[in-house]
Amino acid sequence: MPRQNSQPTPTDEAATTGPQLLASRSVAGILVHFIAIPTGVVGAGLVYLLARNEFTKQNARNALDWHLTVLGLTVVTFGLLVSYTEGTGQGVADIAVFSPPVSTGIGLLVPLLLAGWGGALVLTVGLGLIAMGKATFGSVWRYPFSLPLVERYGGFVAVDNTWPLSIGAYVVSLPVVFSAVFLGSDEAAVFVVSTVGLIVVLAVLTPLTVAGLYLHGDRDRPQDAAWQPSGVAHLGVPGVVGLLGYAGSRAFTDSLYPFGDGLYVFLAALWVSAVVYLARWWTTAAE
Repeated sequence: MPRQNSQPTPTDEAATTGPQLLASRSVAGILVHFIAIPTGVVGAGLVYLLARNEFTKQNARNALDWHLTVLGLTVVTFGLLVSYTEGTGQGVADIAVFSPPVSTGIGLLVPLLLAGWGGALVLTVGLGLIAMGKATFGSVWRYPFSLPLVERYGGFVAVDNTWPLSIGAYVVSLPVVFSAVFLGSDEAAVFVVSTVGLIVVLAVLTPLTVAGLYLHGDRDRPQDAAWQPSGVAHLGVPGVVGLLGYAGSRAFTDSLYPFGDGLYVFLAALWVSAVVYLARWWTTAAE
């Protein structure tokens, strides 16, 4: 029986590291690991969604897999910690619902999880720098201990047609969060909820809205579509308005935090831009 020639199977750790592979490098593919160290899932996820270059896409996928794994560990660790404090009568409810054996078992598990979570934070810096170094020389390196979540489940998450939903989430959430922050009571519970809401808006919904306005409205829209929105208008105008708000705060007010004032102005301008975008998209889709 004649032998069939088989093609080499590509792996995460590139088997060929010659000039051809070096030529395929990209700046974003190298820097995504550094960007993701402080920004986590949001930074790695945005680079993954925005990437067209395959080298960038693969590096962003590996960084995203790691940070999703760390995020899962974070949720489990602190979810169990809160359950332990509440279930043993040390939390807000002040009602002990765990039996002594359960309390003892969870009490032993929580410190181990906290130690593992702390170690994961240290590894995030070290592994991110290693991955960036390997990407500099053209290799796509998978972080050890990370779960292949994007590769396994990424196909079930179709974001191309759901960007209006993320933009809509920003449109709905921003007025609610602003009302809680500026008009809410001084009670501790309201303060915590409003602070968490503001963090979610700043760290998650705002970057997703910016990415959605660009991807859904500018980059990936068919050239023959009935409506061709301008990315410069929907993203550039809020940026300019935010800078003017910052400059005005510094020049005409005694604010101690003009950057924050400019940021709030930018968020409000982006909200108006998102509302206009959704209204135009909705009316065009209905035609």
